[in-house]
Amino acid sequence: MNQERTYILSSSSSHMAYRPDIRTHILDAVRRRYECDLEELVRACSSYTWNQVFLEVDRLSRTGEVRLVAKHPGGYAVRLPQPAI
Repeated sequence: MNQERTYILSSSSSHMAYRPDIRTHILDAVRRRYECDLEELVRACSSYTWNQVFLEVDRLSRTGEVRLVAKHPGGYAVRLPQPAI
């Protein structure tokens, strides 16, 4: 089984920590609602820091696994990408 590894920069030091479940946690939260406000997502992933969630959402958006959508000035939502037709 090919397991993707996610590395998160620790806010308290410069070492990288292996967190294999943050990706799954984020994607599960977004799948449950189709669109999830970034702050709601941070609350749904309460075992992680805001920075860890934000960095993983950034990585997921760069790989096309989620989309960031501007909702209002300074406010963003996270969505699953539109299925190809």
